[in-house]
Amino acid sequence: MMRISSPVVLALAVGALMSACAATPIGYESGTTAAERDSLHRSVAAPVVEANAPFISHTLEAEIAVPPGVLLPWLVNVPLERVLPGTEELPGVERADVLSASWGTPGTRRRVVLRDGNTALEELLVVEEGRRFQYVVWNFTNDARRAVQYAVGEFRFTPTPSGTHLSWTYRFRGLGWPTTGFLESFVEEDYAGFMRAGMERIRTEAVKELPGHTL
Repeated sequence: MMRISSPVVLALAVGALMSACAATPIGYESGTTAAERDSLHRSVAAPVVEANAPFISHTLEAEIAVPPGVLLPWLVNVPLERVLPGTEELPGVERADVLSASWGTPGTRRRVVLRDGNTALEELLVVEEGRRFQYVVWNFTNDARRAVQYAVGEFRFTPTPSGTHLSWTYRFRGLGWPTTGFLESFVEEDYAGFMRAGMERIRTEAVKELPGHTL
């Protein structure tokens, strides 16, 4: 009889627990039509960001030769597929379907569609002119739903003599044990790489599209 080692047993047990914890994303239940899905995605309440909850986070910073007052509204509204190309580990964005009447102010919402067909919902929470904007992402259809309740992204803009010091932070609210270790590794490795590729694309596209505002 083949003997299975303890690490393998543990990995199998954790995998089973992760699968059991993964609820069906809202709007993708069996028999739900596209119109019903869109209605659910418009009406479902966004997660309440817990101020004192434990988050797993990663931050990137960059210098961009565009002033904050110009860079912020551009970054809020630029098509995601232009600035989130993805990596070998994580697919980039294919498109974003706006679910509210418009996009760009607090409370507006869109569905982010990745190049592998997976989706998530995104809602703007805060837009402070020239200073920062913040958004929440949830209802993941990919494997993130096995470890993440929701994620909070935030861009902060600080004026500099050469333009803007841009800080981008992603905070992930996990589901707790047994997925915490997996989520920590994912954020520090795969998602950090995804953010680096995005930040470099943001810098390139901003300077290219806003040449009259570069310093």
